[in-house]
Amino acid sequence: MNGSIRRQILIPIVAIQTATIAAITAAGVGLAASRNERQSVARLATVIDVLERSTFPLTSQVLERMHGLSEAHFVVKDAAGRTFSASDEGLAAQAPDARAVPDFRPPDFASWRQWPTLKVDGRTYYAAKIPAPASSAGGGATLLVLYPESSWRAALWDVAAAPVGLGLAAIALSAQAARWFADRIGRRVHRLRGQVARIADGDFAEIEPGEGRDEIADLIQSVNQMSRQLRDMRRAAAQAERTQLLAQLAAGFAHQLRNTLTGARLGVQLHAKRCGATGNDTSLGVAVRQLELAEEQVRGLLTLGRLEQRPHGPCDVAGLVRDVASLLEPTSRHARVALEVDAPDRPAVADVDESSLRAAVLNLGWNALDAAGAGGRVRFQLIAAADTMVIEVADDGPGPPADLAAAIFDPFVTGKPEGVGLGLALARRVAEAHRGTLGWRRDEGWTRFRLTLPREAPDTPQAGSVDESGPDRG
Repeated sequence: MNGSIRRQILIPIVAIQTATIAAITAAGVGLAASRNERQSVARLATVIDVLERSTFPLTSQVLERMHGLSEAHFVVKDAAGRTFSASDEGLAAQAPDARAVPDFRPPDFASWRQWPTLKVDGRTYYAAKIPAPASSAGGGATLLVLYPESSWRAALWDVAAAPVGLGLAAIALSAQAARWFADRIGRRVHRLRGQVARIADGDFAEIEPGEGRDEIADLIQSVNQMSRQLRDMRRAAAQAERTQLLAQLAAGFAHQLRNTLTGARLGVQLHAKRCGATGNDTSLGVAVRQLELAEEQVRGLLTLGRLEQRPHGPCDVAGLVRDVASLLEPTSRHARVALEVDAPDRPAVADVDESSLRAAVLNLGWNALDAAGAGGRVRFQLIAAADTMVIEVADDGPGPPADLAAAIFDPFVTGKPEGVGLGLALARRVAEAHRGTLGWRRDEGWTRFRLTLPREAPDTPQAGSVDESGPDRG
């Protein structure tokens, strides 16, 4: 069937209900009418039997009373065909000839439809005759029995009115209920069609399945699940594209920077040998260490472009955290940010890629210094458990912008005008390369980034895991 789902539901249901109710009503009316007809015929037969055996004259007054009992009219004609008495004055003058009326035989007259009909003065009557008592009009007199067809129709309507009325009401209610049901289904299907159209346009918003728990609600939930999966797939595809672009950009930048950093480190080392440092001045040593670290991180960027992974080895993570904090200390003093370190003095060893982990923690530290701002605080904390290492870098700054919170780890997402948006993305890739996690939360005015790593290196290297870049202030 073509057309809307409303019509496809409404028309068959209403048609079936109408046919069913009509059949039931017709059967009920037929049975009731037949029963009523048999009762009225039997009542009239009783009246006729009484009149036939009567010994008193059948005067007009007697016949009128018999009319009130049976609704039939009675006319007495003598042997010459003259009217002797009648239950109705109009029929007294226009009564039919008795010879044209058949005799009444009770076994043969179980229904009005078995009676012959006559028209008298424009009205139709069911007619029969019996011999009249001799006391009424002498010997050979005839009693005509005339039952109005209109009385039978009126009795039939009285019997049928209630069932027909109830049947029509039931049909109307059924049609209204079917229409409401079809409209409800149609609206839900229309919402579902709109959602599918929006998904085709790239809008993966979900819709409420509604209060009902039926097949359409299950279908809506399935479409919602498909929408979530498509949204995740699109996000993953976009992430993969950004990651690939990140790898290409990183490799390109690293190739240009490597020789420059190597030359700068050699120059600082040569200056330190020729001029030396006076007193407690350690600035040249810090500069050399940072240049060496930058070279290592640039080599990591080259590896990132080739999508390779370097082997893991034992590393004192507590010493690494303290070392990163010491590298950031001159910057923190210059930015007037209080730097705190909470790491155990004893070694906390884990199998990691030390260079990439150092780069990730350094990126987290740079971001924390930028977020804290002048007068702020930054805290490094190492939580060493039996199976995991948790490095937490926290700052008391205002936290990431609300509109960037959900995508803070995506490449090139940054809230700083001068930022590139690579630091946190690369830090997360370091965590994933170690089969760990990197997450963040706001807690009592602090923004806490937690890098969680297993203490044991993964048995099988993760495909596509890479070395990471140095500090990015994005």
